[in-house]
Amino acid sequence: MRVLVVEDESIVAMYLTDVLEDMEYEVCGVAASGAEALAIAERERPSLALVDIGLAGAQDGIETARALRDRFSVGSIFMSGASDPELLKRAGTVQPHGFLQKPYDADQLKNVLERVFAGS
Repeated sequence: MRVLVVEDESIVAMYLTDVLEDMEYEVCGVAASGAEALAIAERERPSLALVDIGLAGAQDGIETARALRDRFSVGSIFMSGASDPELLKRAGTVQPHGFLQKPYDADQLKNVLERVFAGS
């Protein structure tokens, strides 16, 4: 399965890439912004995107996930340290495959990915 990592903190993105590769998922790209994520998705056609809700820039993670779904039929798993009910409600409108509350560990990531890919 091909996974796109959409995370604007480079240390977190590197950690996710290492963990995903250890679990034998192919990381087809790492994007720090919504625009970069869409360009990678168009070129690489990922199976799934791990998306930080709090992306910096003009397009937040929720808008990015919606565009990935609408333009490329790519589902998302959200990652966030936020617990704002309105933000989480807005994130739910994208119908994500899952949600990882930061800080998370490799086992939590593995569990949510196994659940998603078992259902596809």
